[in-house]
Amino acid sequence: MASELARIIRSVVDGTTVGPEEIRVVLAGDGEAAIALADLAQRVDALRQRSAELRGVMSSTRDLLAIPDADLMLQRIVDRAHELMKVDVTYLSVYEPVRDELYVRAATGTISPRFFGMVVPAGIGLASLAVRTQHPQWVEDYSTHTAVPHDPTIDEVVGEEQLRGLLGAPLVVKGKVLGVLFAATRSPHAFRPDEIALLSAFAAHAALVLHLAQLLRQATDATAEAASRQREAEWAASLHGELTQLVVDGHDAEAVVGALTEALGRDVTLVSDGGVLRSAEIDPFADPILRAAAAEAAVSGRSVVIPTGGIELVVSIIAASSRSESMLIARGEHPLTPVERRTVERSALTAALVMLRRNALADAEEWVRGEVATEVLEGAANRVTGLRRAAARGYPVDRSWVMVALPCDPDARPRLLARLRIRTDWLVAPAPLGVTVLAPMMTDGEAEETEALATARKVGDFAGPGSGLVVASGRASLEEAAVAAPAIWQTAQLARGLGINTGVIDAATLAPYSLLFEGDGGRIAAFVDSMLAPVIAWDSLHGSDLLKTLAVLFDERWSLASAARTLHVHLNTVKQRMQRLRVLLDEDPDQPEARFRLELAVRIERARQVAQRASKS
Repeated sequence: MASELARIIRSVVDGTTVGPEEIRVVLAGDGEAAIALADLAQRVDALRQRSAELRGVMSSTRDLLAIPDADLMLQRIVDRAHELMKVDVTYLSVYEPVRDELYVRAATGTISPRFFGMVVPAGIGLASLAVRTQHPQWVEDYSTHTAVPHDPTIDEVVGEEQLRGLLGAPLVVKGKVLGVLFAATRSPHAFRPDEIALLSAFAAHAALVLHLAQLLRQATDATAEAASRQREAEWAASLHGELTQLVVDGHDAEAVVGALTEALGRDVTLVSDGGVLRSAEIDPFADPILRAAAAEAAVSGRSVVIPTGGIELVVSIIAASSRSESMLIARGEHPLTPVERRTVERSALTAALVMLRRNALADAEEWVRGEVATEVLEGAANRVTGLRRAAARGYPVDRSWVMVALPCDPDARPRLLARLRIRTDWLVAPAPLGVTVLAPMMTDGEAEETEALATARKVGDFAGPGSGLVVASGRASLEEAAVAAPAIWQTAQLARGLGINTGVIDAATLAPYSLLFEGDGGRIAAFVDSMLAPVIAWDSLHGSDLLKTLAVLFDERWSLASAARTLHVHLNTVKQRMQRLRVLLDEDPDQPEARFRLELAVRIERARQVAQRASKS
């Protein structure tokens, strides 16, 4: 008996399972000792199993610490819980404290596609109860348990999984609930204390691992953010150094724009007031949103973000000058970062320094060129000095020049002057009725009239849509072009009086008549109207050619037969037209004085028509 008892005790110590019946057989004579030994064997088995479970928990913790991915870690927690608990289903609901909701983020053993991602609202089910109490919660049969608030949708999903017994252990770290780990069975199950303790212990370890992972992720993010900020700071410092070197080396604003374009990896456009473009082919300020943003940036001194369109950022370049300039930063693949925005603003200050120097030089240059233009145009006394200064500055004074008159309103004159003075090869000066431009003829050749109009059209195009009428005349030299200025302006005034307000016309078209009326467009228009208004009205109403007949009669020295041949009509037709003209005209065209006034009116009207057609071409 002693030997059998010793064997049983060694078996208990070694972990070999010894049943109660075997113990009672060996200790048949001592029932109380048999009961005590059987109880001891059961306790040793329980402790050994508990030890194994705890080793499993510790081993799982070590494994979890090696997992860098958060979602993978959640799934591994659920998988290990499933192995430890030996239940049908395990899942983990992550707690969102702001919304007070739980989201199923990992599960093992589920069959319903709706289970993963299920949202448990606040106050519903065991999960919410575990969050509020921060203690494990369990039910033997969830389908019949009424003490816990139910939700129809949640019950429907749980029913699809056929879950009955539920045990939930909260994941808590420093009083903060991270989620709830569940073990579930598909049949009613009364969870034992050791099962509850095991899941709670594993949940506590998992909570620490999750919390550590969050801290590590935050530290990693902070490190990455610090590294990113350092790179941005180094990038900004490098660009600032490059821009400073550009200033030191005497480069212009376009070089600043080029460096910024390369650094940002997107287009940068430099523009000035009035739509004067420095680095663009079109006027971006045609967009009222951009104009408003540029005005706001000029007032605030800070960049302004444009929410939509091709331009993302507008920053004003503030310099001590009457000009207002801005940089437009194109929208890129990603929005500009705050560091990039501040760098653009600092780049604008660098550009302002460059432009301050450039504008000072440009203002001085414009003042000199304006003074030369004024001297050339003012009169014989100053013209010699002006021509000498123009030649000294490299202007081809002995080549063909074009005198261009651009009538405009007084309010538009400053903008037009600023716009035209950008062209350093032109001499530009204000005039009482607008702006005078002396421009070298584009090419010298036999057809000087055509080249003069081409040059004038180029001046008008550069002046922009606000320039309106352009009156020009080509001359053999700068001096001759300047001498012709008063006559050209008289012609321009005459053209406007005749209703010609747009386009490019040759001053020669109306020049003979401007002297007769001293450039008074109102007088010449009234004269033509008094002589020909009935004739023009009759032609317009009946589609006839009375005015053309008069013009041909004057060209043919009042010969009715010659006029008929020129007009390709019968002589009687010309006679009938003359009868109609005698009725319409206030004066008798057969009288020499009346015929002279009538011929003058006809020729002025024909010149007006030619000028109008030329201005529209």
